Amino acid sequence: MTLLDEDQAWALLRALDDPEHLTAPPDYDPVATHERFDRLVERLEADFGCRCPVEGTARAASRHGAIVVPAAALAGTGRITLVVSNFGDLVATSVDAPDDHPVGAAPAYVSPVDRERVEAALDDLGYRVVPEDLLRTTYDGTSRLADHYTVEDGPTWWIRFFDYP
Repeated sequence: MTLLDEDQAWALLRALDDPEHLTAPPDYDPVATHERFDRLVERLEADFGCRCPVEGTARAASRHGAIVVPAAALAGTGRITLVVSNFGDLVATSVDAPDDHPVGAAPAYVSPVDRERVEAALDDLGYRVVPEDLLRTTYDGTSRLADHYTVEDGPTWWIRFFDYP
């Protein structure tokens, strides 16, 4: 299964939390990472029969990029966003409403069939999905990441692995 359970996710995040390497692990291969990311984009585009825009590749150094499966290609009311980290084959997925979704409308929904297609693509390419709620918790790892932020609550695990500058 692609989605790590809470214990697996915490063990992996802590194992990858090297205080000397904030933007990528010591064995990071940018060429291989980019090639696999491109294969994921191609796979999603083939599976969903649409163009899947890539966003934010230069936004954060710890993030490789984000891929959006548009709502129009899905059976539900939302789109799927996959954010790929430079660390340990980590991916965070979310379902959100398209930009033109009315404020106050029901939460975005993605069908189980569409979700299974995304999970199959991630499984086939060796990615591991970390639960987003876990990533939103306050970072308490080994690096001095908190020294770089003035956020009152401090940085989160999301910042550590998906949004570090």
